[in-house]
Amino acid sequence: MQFHKKIRLNEEIYKQEYRISSITICAIDKKNIFISDGLNSAIINLIKEHAKKYNIFVYAYCLMPDHLHLLIVPSKDKSIIDFIREIKSLSTKIAWKKGFSGSIWQRSFYDHFVRKEENIEKVVEYILNNPVRKGLSETQKEYKYMGSLIYNM
Repeated sequence: MQFHKKIRLNEEIYKQEYRISSITICAIDKKNIFISDGLNSAIINLIKEHAKKYNIFVYAYCLMPDHLHLLIVPSKDKSIIDFIREIKSLSTKIAWKKGFSGSIWQRSFYDHFVRKEENIEKVVEYILNNPVRKGLSETQKEYKYMGSLIYNM
């Protein structure tokens, strides 16, 4: 019998409204799934609408061809785990409507809680510069699948 390593902290931590978490969700088998404007735009809109609906602070988001970065804070209405679970489920349904079948996301996600000594703006900048580092755009502003719901970009 094969067991998965427990990678989650205590579930209560994911509900604390002051905890900023950097989240990375990988595409299934790290495939380049997020390459069409229709799918990508729909997923970004989903993130924006869902964050607004549940008062989730999204400091940064960046949808890359094979993964999604989020820098978020939970709200009293929604924990990080529940928010991610719903984003993955709803975005999968969007993908199915666009001709995909099966899972588009790997099981679970990676998280890192931002520590007091870490500079939040530097974490945001790191996430938003991901497309430039990967050669997908020359500048941040050129890449249309990233941004912030907190900072004016």
